[in-house]
Amino acid sequence: MLNLDGLIDFANAATADIAKYQVSVVLNADNILAGGQSSVNALNWQSVSYGEAEIDRVPDDKRGIYAFAVCVPSSILPPHGYILYIGIAGRDSARSLRARYKDYLNMRRVIKRDRIARMIGTWHQVLRFFFAPVGEGVSSDDLQRLERQLNTAFMPPFSEGDLEAETKRKRRAFR
Repeated sequence: MLNLDGLIDFANAATADIAKYQVSVVLNADNILAGGQSSVNALNWQSVSYGEAEIDRVPDDKRGIYAFAVCVPSSILPPHGYILYIGIAGRDSARSLRARYKDYLNMRRVIKRDRIARMIGTWHQVLRFFFAPVGEGVSSDDLQRLERQLNTAFMPPFSEGDLEAETKRKRRAFR
């Protein structure tokens, strides 16, 4: 008699320990290099650990671009990180980075976005919210163009839209 209990236990443990954290990663060097060319001259990126503890460090009076990344600053680990999602605060509005960030702390809102719920639920302990405020001279169109450029450069696994049209079409071929 074939006893599969050991194999089933292994498969379940592997799924819990490995598959839960698996995402498709695209690292296109050409796109990443092109992502550094933008209509915005420079960005001053800052970050906070995901959660409410450092929310006061996120500007409440500035629009901008933001990214969620798996990253743990450490004196032991080498510099590392992976961008999971890129978005903007102030799409056709004056909505601040802090107001947008609060959306990601509101579980009623997050649970309605399956991919974002998975991202936060899985990596919340090592998730950082990176943000770069932009000045009043940056239009909503410029901000949206920047978002598309960065999403096209990095193709974060939890960003679905906001890619250059041709890249978006090619990416769908692999989903």
